[in-house]
Amino acid sequence: MIINLLRRLVFAFVGISLALALIQLSDLSGESQVQASTSYSFYGSNHAWMLTATNDWYQHQGNWCGIANIRAIQVYDWLYYNGKAPQWDNSQEAIHNRLNSYTSPWGHGPGGYVQSDISGDGGTDPHSIAYGAWYDTPINYWFHNWIYRTSSTTATYDFGTDFGKNTVSHNDPISVTIDGGYHSFVVDGVWASSDPSYPGATISSIDTWDPWLNHANKSVDGTHPFNQTENQVWSLKDWTTNRVMWGQAYNTNNGYDPDPDTPNHYYVPPFNNYGVPYHWNAYYVTIEQDRINDASTSHDYAIDQNGNLAPHN
Repeated sequence: MIINLLRRLVFAFVGISLALALIQLSDLSGESQVQASTSYSFYGSNHAWMLTATNDWYQHQGNWCGIANIRAIQVYDWLYYNGKAPQWDNSQEAIHNRLNSYTSPWGHGPGGYVQSDISGDGGTDPHSIAYGAWYDTPINYWFHNWIYRTSSTTATYDFGTDFGKNTVSHNDPISVTIDGGYHSFVVDGVWASSDPSYPGATISSIDTWDPWLNHANKSVDGTHPFNQTENQVWSLKDWTTNRVMWGQAYNTNNGYDPDPDTPNHYYVPPFNNYGVPYHWNAYYVTIEQDRINDASTSHDYAIDQNGNLAPHN
């Protein structure tokens, strides 16, 4: 009987220990499930309109990513404005010709691909994309080149405020320069824990459209150096660390994306009086619709992360 009693005590002890362990595991499991169950919702553009806006992609020339982006933003904005296409030729070729017929007030960047470039860029630089987006969209749609002299994560949260109920731009898609300046995407929204146009949201991922690809996810040359699909979601971590996304800032390392160099030197760095050594180089660059009236601050001007004019001479 003593032996049986000891056995029962041992079994009881073991049973109590197992029960406590299971309770602890249950608590830990429940906690991890709560953490993992944080739900993220999409805040951004109308998907059906985006499909229409990108219906002529891929970019028609190897250096026309900015032109394809202008066309997508243009079509989207006219759909939002009156449900119709603009009453003029809105092909990528026509947009290219318009970019080639405009010169900024401070001149054309020597060697720039189109006349509206203020640098020697081998394609469309951020200034020419801002001009094209302004010109081709409805009246009172204002666009500027935004330059974020912060981190890639902070800059992403900043442009994330374009999307949501308190958005400055009707959830308008934006053009984002990636891969150190070598390419540009259309970003049409973010996945966030709450409305990113108000404080307190956590952004989990970014919704991108790659003009290198068409609706069938085919490119002009069969390669996929950026997205694997035309419309692809990137996690915030991958977006901010992958070098072909925002893992590197705008730079001139490849010689293809130099800073401005115009005849009257209006936007030619360095800007010593402001303590800013560059214009685009080393920063994060977008073209966004905003509330900055073109009559007061022309599309020809760049804006910094605080909504102020970017430094100039």
